[in-house]
Amino acid sequence: MSYLLKTNQTIVPVKADNIGVAFMVDKNNFPILDGVTCYALELWEECMRIPHWHPNASELGYVVSGEIEIIIWRSPGETAMFRLKAGMCWFIPQAALHSLNNIGKERAQLLVGFSSDLPQDIDLPVVFNGVPVPLRNAYTSPHSELREWKGVIKNPLVGHCPVDPAVKQVMTGSVYGFDLAKVTPLFSDKEMGSVIWGVQSNWSILENISVLRAHLKPHTARDLIWYPDAGTLYIVSEGQGEFHIITADAEPKPLEVKLFDYIFVPQGVLHSFMNTSTKDFEVTAFFTKANPQPEVSLSVATAFFPDTVRKAAMTTYGTLNKSGDPLKELKYTDASPYLLRI
Repeated sequence: MSYLLKTNQTIVPVKADNIGVAFMVDKNNFPILDGVTCYALELWEECMRIPHWHPNASELGYVVSGEIEIIIWRSPGETAMFRLKAGMCWFIPQAALHSLNNIGKERAQLLVGFSSDLPQDIDLPVVFNGVPVPLRNAYTSPHSELREWKGVIKNPLVGHCPVDPAVKQVMTGSVYGFDLAKVTPLFSDKEMGSVIWGVQSNWSILENISVLRAHLKPHTARDLIWYPDAGTLYIVSEGQGEFHIITADAEPKPLEVKLFDYIFVPQGVLHSFMNTSTKDFEVTAFFTKANPQPEVSLSVATAFFPDTVRKAAMTTYGTLNKSGDPLKELKYTDASPYLLRI
């Protein structure tokens, strides 16, 4: 079962001419997924992801480019309408009615993550198509237009939506929105890049899903790590690079990735990624829980063991007896290095 999905080569997108394109990835077309997925969605100017809800999943999204408006109705006391720009995130609680509207001057590219590997959708035209005539009359009496209206049974996903000038007056602040640029990063270095996440400890409204963004400058690598209690779905949101996943009984080999390719790393699996190009490389990751434990660094964890144990593990395993001490210079620190110069 492959850890890598070459999205543009594998997935047939759902398209609506001059409206939008959606790459809908789930367990059916990427079988290794477990408890999380993400759709790559592009909305043209003055177009929208039609109002809908997800009966079985929370939604956490990331704006790769463009400007969008989010509208949410969860209950009479839990509503929101706010704007987001590139680098910002949104969260939609499970089963909350919502829409994503492109209000900018360019196409909006979005990564829409879900806390299920088979998220369900139900769009408003599908909903009202199924509403019985007596209820339609009760909703709109004495009007007849809804009574005569016929919708669809298949979710249309996207549609046109003119921008209301009043939207520009809507405040961007909402507990459902999150600006990664305003959060203290886990790591930041102008020569190497940054690692930052939105998890329940700094975005308390999250449920069942969280997000991380790693931005790597050229010739930089992510420290070899694993997450002890969460699976991780990575999507390339800028540039190109390579992933390395290390497991027993498999020859290690690099996985070349480019924009909107997917990598799923199961809970506890050792992995890294690197930027060997001359341009910046960025991945956006979705975790299978809202409050994942911090990463385990291979170098930090290994260095904790006494020299004698490390040396024996590397030189006298099985019936072998090798010379040398390959981990001799490994120094213990209790902080993950996050990014490394290569």
